Amino acid sequence: MAGHSPMVSLRIPEDHLLELDRLVGLDGMRNRSDVIRYAVRQYLSSEHQVSGDRVQVDLGPDLSARIGDFCKLHGESPDVVLRQAAREHIRRVAIEDATVEDLLSARMDALRARYDDESNAI
Repeated sequence: MAGHSPMVSLRIPEDHLLELDRLVGLDGMRNRSDVIRYAVRQYLSSEHQVSGDRVQVDLGPDLSARIGDFCKLHGESPDVVLRQAAREHIRRVAIEDATVEDLLSARMDALRARYDDESNAI
């Protein structure tokens, strides 16, 4: 890692240490510190919200398998994928709702204008 960074000490269980050691050498990670720095970066970039609500969803076997495969292929965690999917769904529905609302409003304005024109013609 380039530059100087502060040193932090921590205690972790033996099984976690063995998992860290297993990851050394993968994806250019030369030592435990590289693995831990990578894990911290992933955690911080996952838009983790300490105060966020936890929701339990039954995805069913097909979608569970698909998400599992997707996460393996793209190196993402299921919670990150599902959070992004929820954001995208909400954004898309909001746009669709706004579009429908705009269309209805424009149509109502046109009908009102036509009614006003017919009323003024009398």
